[in-house]
Amino acid sequence: MKKYILALDLKEDLALIHEYEAWHQKVWSEVLKSIEDSGIVKMEIFGFYNRLCMVMETTDEFSFEEKGKMDKDNIKCRSGKS
Repeated sequence: MKKYILALDLKEDLALIHEYEAWHQKVWSEVLKSIEDSGIVKMEIFGFYNRLCMVMETTDEFSFEEKGKMDKDNIKCRSGKS
């Protein structure tokens, strides 16, 4: 099992931050399946104004490169558009 902690700063725009949060309230099943299929066992995202912190627990075989390839082929993961 591996553990990763990632941080991201969003633009300092409350309207955009609220829009971003709204998109993540109901995650599409295709995105959840992609997360699981990539080897991510547990994922938590914490937000502090415009800073996000993601904690991921993964299988030993997990690879960011492979996850990126999977997402590139999945329209729901790539763009968030149906």
